[in-house]
Amino acid sequence: MYIESLQKLARSNMAQIIYHRVKEIGSLQLFENNKDLSYLQVLYLYYCELYASLYSDLSMGEEFISSEIINDNLRVEAYLLFKKVNRKQKANSQHLPTHTGGAGSLIFKRGKGK
Repeated sequence: MYIESLQKLARSNMAQIIYHRVKEIGSLQLFENNKDLSYLQVLYLYYCELYASLYSDLSMGEEFISSEIINDNLRVEAYLLFKKVNRKQKANSQHLPTHTGGAGSLIFKRGKGK
């Protein structure tokens, strides 16, 4: 029950503005206790960062993200899974050889004086 409330709070415009300002300025504090954070505080910070990332993807025009997806927790999980799988596929495709070889890949040079 409280997780949905934390997600809703972290997703709000005001929470995102405050979160970004605290990160930028550094001297501001989100919580009175800044040394020993509770589980709820850590969870709130996680959701703030998660939604900041999603809003960043949305503002950059990333494919398959919209404000409707951000407002639906199940669709957010699906988008994050898609993004993770897509990132792994791109990383794996970068390790593939760009040239498969064959007879056309060899360069034959004539010796000197021939």
